[in-house]
Amino acid sequence: MSWTYVVLGLMLLIFVHELGHFVVARLVGAKATRFLVGFPPVALSFTRGETEYGLGAIPLGGYVRIVGMNRPQTDDVIVCKDAIEEINLRRPDGQRDIFGSAVAALKGALMLGAGPDAQVAADRALLALDADQDLLHPQTLKHTKKDLTRLRDDLDVRAYWRLPVWRRIAIIVAGPGANVLAALVIFTVFFWLGVPLQKPTTSVAAVSGKPAVESGMRSGDQILKVNGVNVDGDWQRVSDQVQVQGAQGGPITLTVRRAGVEQTLAPVRPESVAGRWLLGFNFQQVPDGVERYSVTAAIGQSLRWSWFVTRESVVGLTKIFTTSGGHKQVSSIVGITSVSEQSVKDGSFLWMMGVISLALAIFNLLPFLPLDGGHIVVALAEKVRRGRPLSRRVIERVSIIGIGLVLVLFAIGVNNDISRFTGP
Repeated sequence: MSWTYVVLGLMLLIFVHELGHFVVARLVGAKATRFLVGFPPVALSFTRGETEYGLGAIPLGGYVRIVGMNRPQTDDVIVCKDAIEEINLRRPDGQRDIFGSAVAALKGALMLGAGPDAQVAADRALLALDADQDLLHPQTLKHTKKDLTRLRDDLDVRAYWRLPVWRRIAIIVAGPGANVLAALVIFTVFFWLGVPLQKPTTSVAAVSGKPAVESGMRSGDQILKVNGVNVDGDWQRVSDQVQVQGAQGGPITLTVRRAGVEQTLAPVRPESVAGRWLLGFNFQQVPDGVERYSVTAAIGQSLRWSWFVTRESVVGLTKIFTTSGGHKQVSSIVGITSVSEQSVKDGSFLWMMGVISLALAIFNLLPFLPLDGGHIVVALAEKVRRGRPLSRRVIERVSIIGIGLVLVLFAIGVNNDISRFTGP
């Protein structure tokens, strides 16, 4: 059942992210009309004030609807195109064009600016749609009314796009900020409750490097000797012998116990990595008690490690795009879930959740749409352009590029995870 805790933990972190957006949006005066635990469609809800609170049918974190994330423009009335065409085909000869005229007036109002006249025009277009509803197929009526209502709402005086740039950025930064705050709290609790200590054994946990693979080493092997020298169950002796033999340039022959039988592996030469000689395997570790911290010490450790994880994550992201082989560090939700599940078993689940919370914050601040960082860039761009909005077409094209990058990173992560699980 450990994977259940992992899934619930990931959902909670996404919920915290959306809660950050929602709380700050309300504080700075934006209009938030929906807040769900989970994703739409809505399974159960109630309305208090202007906001609908409820449970989403898809239990994956949270969802917040902030009115007017994009400034309404003349191209937005294209949502009425199908309805206008359908009405024109069915309208009796001599009957006045009610809806088409109302939409034309709305488009004209948007051309003059998204001011109060545009919102009045949108209200009239909705009334005209109701007047012509007998000429529309129910599905066309439903979709057009939904899109036109959203357009009208986006013209609200408290719409996101009308807010000063600093308020918009505050709303966007609040999501990643909530994840950072959550990570600090999680790390503090982790150090206060006690850090699970582990001690290495001479058994092999995983084989990853070329020399270890070529020797025939397998996960679960217990190392007994290095070049005939007994290690007496001490992993440090194994490491020391590998360093000595590597420095001398000679091959290394390991004797292991596998399934109760003593075996001698093929001789191999270690690889030099960052000044150390490595065969390319990890030692299995076993629990060795816990180390507890006072509340103040735990807070200090939380701040220290949050900075360390953040710095290394940023460096890692940079290496993905600038270093050959850097993409191999990327992991998908599959790998994250697998590692997190293991952390439940070894007692470091809170630590892993803190790391993931920071990773969510950092990833969402990448400067391309539809991520939070992209919305910050758009707000700053409009500031530089002295309030002139980017066109819907530009935003859509940039969003497509951003979605493409996210999908590429996801594909790379899945491929890496498969390679890790199936072996080199």
